[in-house]
Amino acid sequence: MNELQNALAEFIESGSQANPALRTVIHDYAKYHAVLVIMGGLLVIIFAWLSIRFWAKSKRVPKVSGTKWNFEKKVYFSFGIMSCFVTLLMTLIVVANATNTFNPLHGFSLFVDSFVISDGVTYKDELRYAFNEWIKSGHANIPTIIQQKIHERIEFHTTKAMVCGVLLIIFVALGISLWNALIKRTTEMDSKWRYTEKAYFVFGTATVGLSLLLMVMVVANIQGAFTPLTAFLVGLFG
Repeated sequence: MNELQNALAEFIESGSQANPALRTVIHDYAKYHAVLVIMGGLLVIIFAWLSIRFWAKSKRVPKVSGTKWNFEKKVYFSFGIMSCFVTLLMTLIVVANATNTFNPLHGFSLFVDSFVISDGVTYKDELRYAFNEWIKSGHANIPTIIQQKIHERIEFHTTKAMVCGVLLIIFVALGISLWNALIKRTTEMDSKWRYTEKAYFVFGTATVGLSLLLMVMVVANIQGAFTPLTAFLVGLFG
């Protein structure tokens, strides 16, 4: 059992006043999951609203004949299904992370068990040693070498979140423009597709995938910016 596991066992047995250093780590770990709960909750609301909106639009579009759907109706129906799926997925993520937010000790104990402790002479080994010595000391003040890495994490994740956020806005706007243009063109052409319409469809589909990927990156980097200590530990011991 390494120093962190020993300190955690003593912390659980003696209470939160036993080790201020570990209390700082566990508080950041709880906040790490709380940020995901908040961000995930916002995404649940947004995608649930989008799901309802797409379903309503799909209902308003008349069928071509009998049971045959035109392209516009298929698009709204497909986006409604996708939004519903993302809503359910994010709800599951929110519930799972809420457990670690309100009861961080259990999740943190599993988190500690996954740490890889090794002896060596690299800079990463030096950081591991400094962290373990800080936990053993129990001091509330974070060592300078770790504090420096935390500041670097804040700068890195903040910058990345801003860049990904801007790109997300661009791709969402581009996607809306492409899909609206494609719906309009297919309606005017009576569903006859040429290379232009096929290109619209390919690029429109790509913007959806990239937007979802960028959304995940924005959330992950906001999480890292607000809880840099836990993000640092993931990179240090992962």
